[in-house]
Amino acid sequence: MHMSEKSSKFAAQMIKALNIGLLVIAFAVMLASMTGCANRGVGPQGGPKDTIPPMPLMSDPEQGSVDFHGKRIEVTFNEYIQLDNVATNLMMSPPQLTPPDVKARGKKLVIQFQDSLRDSTTYTLDFGNAVCDYHERVPLKGYSFYFATGPEIDTLETRGRVYDAETMNPVEGITVGIHSNMNDSAFILEPFLRIAKTDAQGLFRIGNIHPGRYRVYGIDDMSRDYRLTFGEALAFSDSVIRIQPGPDSIHPFTTLFLFKDQKQKLYMQRAQREKQHLITVSFSAPPDSLPVFRPLIDTLAWHAHVSANGDTAQIWLTDSSSISIDSLYFEARYRRTDSLSRLEWCTDTIFAIWRAPKLNAKAKEAQDRQNRNRRLEIKTNARKDFEIYDTLRLSFSTPIASLEMDSIYLYERVDTLLQPVPFSIAPHDTLPMELTIMAELKPGAQYEVQLDSGALHDVYGITHIEASYPLKVKTVEDYSTLRVLLKPFEPLARIQLLNSKDVVLRELPATEEGAFFEHLKPDGYYMRLYLDRNGDEQWTTGSWEEHRQPEPIFYFPEKIQTKSNWDFEQEWDYRMKPQTESKPSELVKTGGKKK
Repeated sequence: MHMSEKSSKFAAQMIKALNIGLLVIAFAVMLASMTGCANRGVGPQGGPKDTIPPMPLMSDPEQGSVDFHGKRIEVTFNEYIQLDNVATNLMMSPPQLTPPDVKARGKKLVIQFQDSLRDSTTYTLDFGNAVCDYHERVPLKGYSFYFATGPEIDTLETRGRVYDAETMNPVEGITVGIHSNMNDSAFILEPFLRIAKTDAQGLFRIGNIHPGRYRVYGIDDMSRDYRLTFGEALAFSDSVIRIQPGPDSIHPFTTLFLFKDQKQKLYMQRAQREKQHLITVSFSAPPDSLPVFRPLIDTLAWHAHVSANGDTAQIWLTDSSSISIDSLYFEARYRRTDSLSRLEWCTDTIFAIWRAPKLNAKAKEAQDRQNRNRRLEIKTNARKDFEIYDTLRLSFSTPIASLEMDSIYLYERVDTLLQPVPFSIAPHDTLPMELTIMAELKPGAQYEVQLDSGALHDVYGITHIEASYPLKVKTVEDYSTLRVLLKPFEPLARIQLLNSKDVVLRELPATEEGAFFEHLKPDGYYMRLYLDRNGDEQWTTGSWEEHRQPEPIFYFPEKIQTKSNWDFEQEWDYRMKPQTESKPSELVKTGGKKK
């Protein structure tokens, strides 16, 4: 072949190869571009996190529309949205017993009303933090939509704050509502006219109110019917608020004190037989009279024990034949709240069944061995730093049936000798699971309680091994004394000493000479007082039936630090700060819902 022909053929082959290569490269670039597009937004992409919430662009009808009589509202946002806990966040005012159906569809928020709307009424839909962006769940905080079924929008409002009456902490999640109906029954029979919910600081704002006179209420609306239901915590204002337009518009700020009425719904909650020998009966609240139990088997051996506050009763089966019966019936006679919220005696039947756990042979043998070797468990508060003001106690896991006084001893240790100390023993209640040893214990002295084996027997005949419990009483110098003088003196005041967890440690009535808190451990303390208006020497909650507010509580605004062997005196004018501002900031708990 001629050289020029070979060169031409080689050149053509090179051009063909080059074109194929370019096509491959172009295809690869295009594929990479498509893959990049497909993967965009998948996995970590870097860059700042989206913290901007979705924003509404338009709505049908428009925000603030009047003469609206439709059943559906659509709000379009600038990005895709999702909803978070609408049932809790959404508050519609005036409320509807059947809430609207709310859905997120792409970039749209769709509201479908289930109930009919009132004529000539301004409606507000407060979404709280329910509307969020689709990817990062960033909420649009405090978003609301309002419209009117009449020719104008009501624009007035009222604000306020809800406090727990006993702790003076702000309360979150309380439904606050207004009524134009001034009758006392409106609070119970009718849903609120307009509503709002308190935030973490206890604050509320009720907007779009028509001019007029109103009463303000707050409830822990567990029944979600927007009115007071028996057993719910409540708050009410003693005065009527007046809301009016104009240059001197009145926007009242209302302070409410939430409380639980002492008159609670009383009923038997449950009866359980979690152990073969023990039946536990629980009530919804402490009854005003002790329940009475009667077994439907006459030969049954048993004892009943009621807890200190009365809301729990224990039925102990005390012999092997009674314990071995799997199904037992008891008649329970107790006080129960009827349909008219009155207490009446009633009789119920308790069915207590025992279902033995399934055990293999090895586990059953171990259980039997444990039961054969069981000893009476004894606990005591005797210790080396025994408080001067404390009482020596012995407590047990099962009720005590008998004790031998001549097998129980109390000694004072003087050098190396034990000297007998006179004492007496008192049961804590009719079925003793705790015994109190009454004796004169000297500050700084050492003592020892000794029990011979068999000194105590429980209701099952089980006894204990020989035991001794040493203790040493603290000295007077280990403590401090705090004298609290009210200036000016308030004879109704009762002063409470608190720890750093806001728990009451001591309580004394105010006297003109001062309230003396003796034998205080070196520590930081807080104080508060309440005005004992009914003179029963305890803080009394409010009552809706009697239109009585809870007894007012005032905090001392500072922490008091005590030292060993020091005497402190503190003057206190509880009126120097408003009731709602007196509590020390370190004790205030926000964001807590009333239990």
